Amino acid sequence: MEMRPLGKMTSALGLWIIIVLLLFGHATESSAHEPSSSALAQEQMHLHSVNFNIATTVSAQVDTKTIFSCYTYSVKNLIMAAWEILPRDKIPCIMAYRSDKNETKEINCTNERITWESRPDWNFTLQIDPVTIDDDGFYTCVLSAPDGNFQYVYQLSVLVPPEITLSMDGNGTTICEASAGKPAAQISWVSEGYCFSVNETHGNRTVTVKSICHWNGLNETKVTCFISHLTGNKTLSIELLPSCLNHSTLSSFYTSLCVPLSLITIVGVILIWKAICHRIYKFQRTRSIPNINTKEEEFYVNYMKSIYYGNESMN
Repeated sequence: MEMRPLGKMTSALGLWIIIVLLLFGHATESSAHEPSSSALAQEQMHLHSVNFNIATTVSAQVDTKTIFSCYTYSVKNLIMAAWEILPRDKIPCIMAYRSDKNETKEINCTNERITWESRPDWNFTLQIDPVTIDDDGFYTCVLSAPDGNFQYVYQLSVLVPPEITLSMDGNGTTICEASAGKPAAQISWVSEGYCFSVNETHGNRTVTVKSICHWNGLNETKVTCFISHLTGNKTLSIELLPSCLNHSTLSSFYTSLCVPLSLITIVGVILIWKAICHRIYKFQRTRSIPNINTKEEEFYVNYMKSIYYGNESMN
């Protein structure tokens, strides 16, 4: 990493070093000479005017661990090392180490997740474990030595993966939603339909993105939603309902379906009518023809009776 001499920095860095010196009572250890809390607060407010254009941007995903290294080469005869932590919308915190006394001190540091990675007499690396969305901000390391004072600035951007959903309402409108992501997710579709997007920014700086689409007039049966985000990309697919299909296509389909159905209905009616007529004709014909077999049977019965009764009279 590049180290920058104090002579090329703003005067605010000088105020920063003064605060560190006051923290350790460099002039005297007597409490009578310690600065008041209000004086320290005023000194810290000046630190917000530091030019952070030279800051190195670092991204870390929420609920992971991240570290900030203070330097990459040895600083000879180090006097002190300190971290100034400027979270977004929060009070600055200072963590400092003085080498000649081998002691550390802190001011306004209440976040137990932000600590030295190891013993500061071994390593000046700062760690955050785990990272939360409130850790967005600037992290400045300052080293003080006889040959100069140096600083390095990090700007931390916390990434939050969005929650992804894909749904469809009863009208065939499809909604692809990336909820509470940081930064805002990017949404695209295959195949493309008639779409528009709505973004909602929440109080914790996360953003919900909704892409609302419909495919009326397009011959699509399945569509895919692509969600692009710094924490990873995702895809979701959904089958379109029949109401999403082309209206003219449906009309043609219904028309082509009605023609054969009509023909089948007409033929069915004709066949049924013919069957009824045939049964009526057969019934009437049966009634008009005398039953010959019945008459023969009656004749035979009468003949047998005459023979029987004739025999009886002879006896």
